[in-house]
Amino acid sequence: MQPKYIFYFHDNKLQFVRKKEIKTYSFSYEALKYGKIIHIEKFIKELKVFIKKEKINSLFSPIIRVICGIPFYNVDQELLLMAFNAVGINKVEFKLESEYYPKKMSVFLNVLDTYLIKSFYMKNSIKTLVYPFNLFKDKKELLSICCGDKECSYLLFGTNDKLIEFVEILKENDYGNVHYYNNYKTYLIENAMKN
Repeated sequence: MQPKYIFYFHDNKLQFVRKKEIKTYSFSYEALKYGKIIHIEKFIKELKVFIKKEKINSLFSPIIRVICGIPFYNVDQELLLMAFNAVGINKVEFKLESEYYPKKMSVFLNVLDTYLIKSFYMKNSIKTLVYPFNLFKDKKELLSICCGDKECSYLLFGTNDKLIEFVEILKENDYGNVHYYNNYKTYLIENAMKN
């Protein structure tokens, strides 16, 4: 069954598709941080406001596909299900963001507003590392630690407005195989719309 809505939680934001239009909604940092629920009661309260504001019809319980940021644990899924159930939505399907990555061997850098997710294939499974920006002096230090192998192919996407700066830093430091999508801000959610 096709989902009526597609949601992607990241940072303190929700990127979502409604009637083929991609929008972004911000939650407070007390409710949502790094794409994860921090305080369930505050999140439910803010989710109710969002549902009402966007007129998401819960009368017939629409099907919602949630693109899960990595890492995504059972507890994250249970908290989201609890929150959606509290607002009258009980048809939720979860898909890992890695399911929307291209199937080629690369290092994937999902550059978000407050953190970076590095994903790579190892022994036929995908491994991920999360790098919060506040642990590093600047972008250059972050990239020198997270992107050690200059021979790898790096593919960048994410909601960060300054993604091109990350690409330029890698190229300036002799990383030869660095690519990004023109639609880098909406890459994941657009792929979810196609599938």
